[in-house]
Amino acid sequence: MNDFSKASGLQINSNQVDIRGQEARDRQGLENRVDQMRRDHEQAEKDRKQAAFQEQIAAQTEAGLRANQQLQAKRLGINTGQALTEGQKAQITAAKPMNGSAPQALVDQLAVTVGGIQLGPQQAKDMAARGEISQGDYVAAVNAALVPYGYSFR
Repeated sequence: MNDFSKASGLQINSNQVDIRGQEARDRQGLENRVDQMRRDHEQAEKDRKQAAFQEQIAAQTEAGLRANQQLQAKRLGINTGQALTEGQKAQITAAKPMNGSAPQALVDQLAVTVGGIQLGPQQAKDMAARGEISQGDYVAAVNAALVPYGYSFR
């Protein structure tokens, strides 16, 4: 301490200066932490929005692919359960044999429904051959699948 401080009775405590400096450093540290937390929150929010956006894109892409598969099946001439166009009906009529019986190639590609369960064409044939479903049920299911084409089976 200098003589003036002693004479005036003022005491300058270096600890007070250090405390204020420490408080300023602590305050700055807290502000830095708050700023970092804000940035982290904004980044997390941005990541969440991005993930939701990616999820939406994935769902729309999946829906587009399903629609595309139907379009591909339709282009291949496979009935996708939609109403037949006049052009398709004309093709079917022109391809019909005279007796109205379905061509084997068509029967071999149609899925059939037996007892409320949809079966592939080969699976249904095999089950009928093994006796797991009756021949009458098989014929009825194939006939039901051939109705949109205007054919009958046996």
